[in-house]
Formats: sequence, C-alpha cells, structure tokens
Amino acid sequence: MELTVKTGKLRVPKYLVFMELLYVCFMQLLISNGVPGAITLICDVINLLLLFYLTVYFRVTVRAVKKYMPFYVLYFLFFFIGSVTALFNGGNLILWLWSMRNFGRFVVFFTAVLVFIDPRDLNVVKKMMYIICHISFVLCAYQFFVQKLKGDYIGGVFGTTHGTANTYLNVFLVIVYALALTDWLCRSRGFISFMIVLCESVSVAVVGELKFFFIEMIIVTFICLAFARKTYRVFSKVLLIVSVGFAALCISIPVMYKLFPVFNEFFHIDTIIQTATDSYTGSGDLGRLTAVYEVATRIFKGDPVKVLFGIGLGNGEYSDSYKILQSSFYVKYKEYNYFWFTDAVVMVQNGLTGLGLYVLTFVYACKELFSRQHRNRKNGIVLTAFTLSIISLLLLVYNVSMNCEIAYLTYAFMAFGLIDSDLMGYNRIRNKKYYLKGDL
Repeated sequence: MELTVKTGKLRVPKYLVFMELLYVCFMQLLISNGVPGAITLICDVINLLLLFYLTVYFRVTVRAVKKYMPFYVLYFLFFFIGSVTALFNGGNLILWLWSMRNFGRFVVFFTAVLVFIDPRDLNVVKKMMYIICHISFVLCAYQFFVQKLKGDYIGGVFGTTHGTANTYLNVFLVIVYALALTDWLCRSRGFISFMIVLCESVSVAVVGELKFFFIEMIIVTFICLAFARKTYRVFSKVLLIVSVGFAALCISIPVMYKLFPVFNEFFHIDTIIQTATDSYTGSGDLGRLTAVYEVATRIFKGDPVKVLFGIGLGNGEYSDSYKILQSSFYVKYKEYNYFWFTDAVVMVQNGLTGLGLYVLTFVYACKELFSRQHRNRKNGIVLTAFTLSIISLLLLVYNVSMNCEIAYLTYAFMAFGLIDSDLMGYNRIRNKKYYLKGDL
C-alpha cells in the first residue's frame, strides 16, 4: 500500500537534525563564557527525540538499517562483545549505560540523517557550514587580536576552553575545507568562494596552532583530486590548487614558527614522527601513534585476554564533571591520559577486537561511499563524505575527536553521502507531500 504523509510531519525530525548540528557548533562558545558544561546533555535530549521518531517511522528506519546492514552488524558486535566483557569484569550498570551513550549516540544520529534528510536539504547544510565558517573566522580574529589569545585557546565558535576549542575547531576546518574543495571541483561554487574558505582555514590554523590540520589539508586535497572526475577543466584546477596550496603552506608555516618558536622545524618528517610517538605531554603518558601498543604493554601488561577484549564497556569510562561516572580504572590509570585519544579509550574497554570492529565501521562507510562516488563523480557531497570517512581514521588518534560532540558533524557528513531518497521511500510530488512506500 501507499501511505501519504504530509511534509509537516517529517519537518520535526528534520529540524531536530539541523538543530543538533547547529547546537554542536555553538555550545562550546556558551560553555567558555560561563554556561555550565551540563548543556552538552541537550544533545542527548535531541538524540532521544530522534530515536523516538525513528521508532515512529519504524519501517523506514528498517529500510535504512537493511541497506547498510554491515555497518549496524559491526556496531552490534562492538556493543555485544564489550557488554559481555564488562559482565565478566564486574561491570557497573551506570558506567555501562554511560559508555553505551558515548558510542551509541552517533549511530542514532547517523541513522536519523539517513532517514529524515532529503538530498535537497543538503544545500541548506552547505550554506549553514559556510556561514558558520565565516563567523568562526571573525571570532578567531577577535580572540587573537583583542583577547590576545593563541594556540589551544583559539576556537572561534567553539569557544576558548583549553583542550576542547582546538579539537572541535580542527574537525570543523577539515569538514569545511573538504566541502569547499569538492564544491569547487564539481562546479557547485566558484574559485573565489573556495579561496575565501582556504584563506580563513589556514589563518585560523596558524593562530590556533593546528599543526595537524596542515597534514590533513594535504591528505584531503590529494584524495579529492585523485577521485574527482577526470576532465581538462579538473586537470587545470589540479594545477591551480597545487600552486595555491604550495604558496599557502610556504606563507603560513613560517608565520606559525614565528608565533610558536617551540614548534620550529616541526614539519620535518623526523620531527613529526617523534612528536607523534613520544609521550604526549613528555611526562610518561601515552603517545598519539603508540597509544594502543602502550595500553597493551604498559597498562594491560601483555595480558592476552585484556589485549584482545579489553576490560568491558563502562569499566574504563570517565567524566570531568561527574565523579559517579569515573571508573576505578580511570582513577588508577588516569596519569596515562588514555582518555585523550579515541583509539586508546576503545582499546581499554574493548581491546583489539573491539578496536578492529570500530575501525571497520569507517572502512565499510568508505567502501560504500567509494562505490557511490565512482558511479557519479559529479556529486560533490559524496566525494566530501568519502574523503571524511578516510580522515575519520586519522582522527581516531587526534584527541577524542571521534568520541565527543563534534563527531556528530563527521557522522552527519558521512551519512549525507549515503542518503538514498528512493530507497527510504520518499518521493516528492507536486502537491508537496511525501509518499512512503509501504505502511509504517
């Protein structure tokens, strides 16, 4: 049968998705200006509402799950193995629920984007991201020139909280840069628009000491140029972006060295490797690229069961605000700062098995997006999503970028590239109603 559902009924969950994206982009600015950090829980309220609507539109949700079944199976195994391990290690129900929330919220949001966002809504999202980028640039300039802040305290719309502002800002800049580049390559926006985003991103990265962003920018550029449609026009754009990018690096890196002399000659390959593998703070805690190995050897002492399965979901959880959400494991091993890296947090609680399953969710998304991009090289949003699915693997070692609220943006953009309005059953017709194939 065909069931007619008025557009208005679908507006509510759609607006909730937009609301969450906007809220994530501005809530840290509120927190850094004195609003209690508990306002981050508003994201959970929105997620619960989205979960309710996913249940209401059950059959449409099932179609999304069936379409991308391997993604959900991988996450199911991740949660199941982590939960069983937690039981064997004397798990705490409250901490288990907190851990399920920390990882599961992104799965719910990812599904909500697939189900409730129409491909024609994506232009709104793009405009929204560009506007926020411009606002953030202005705020970063204010923070640098007026408030005399720099480095980890520069965050633009993401506030000035040390350790949080630059983590959020880095992820946001990567997303907007990838979006601007693919829009230009696919002729959705002009060269001037791309150059504005490039200049703003590089300027913010310099004053915000976002060294990792320059590496990400090179990788994003390489991926986009490698997988974009091959035409003479695109080839000329390749030459142009390589020239412009080289000039931007030649100008911005010396400026960064001037502002932060301690990082002089950071962009030498041996310095990058040493920085990524040494203790993060220099006081014996974990390093970025060695965190998983050090958890296995220094914390788990080579215990094969713990190395393979961890200590269980919730048993390694932490919270800066609520002591009730601080596990005994965290209290004992917090000097290692394992909770600063997403891959280390997963390794502690789910071991190599869970980490492998977690990584495979991004690999699967990457594979699906590659197939879509290969079929339609003119679709800029799919190329953006494909690029970000690869960058997400790098973000696993960049702070907790994939385990804090800014990850909503990353999951949203991966889902944008996978939206299939026909499969979900949405067929827009002239009377401005949606027809859902099948009953709900």
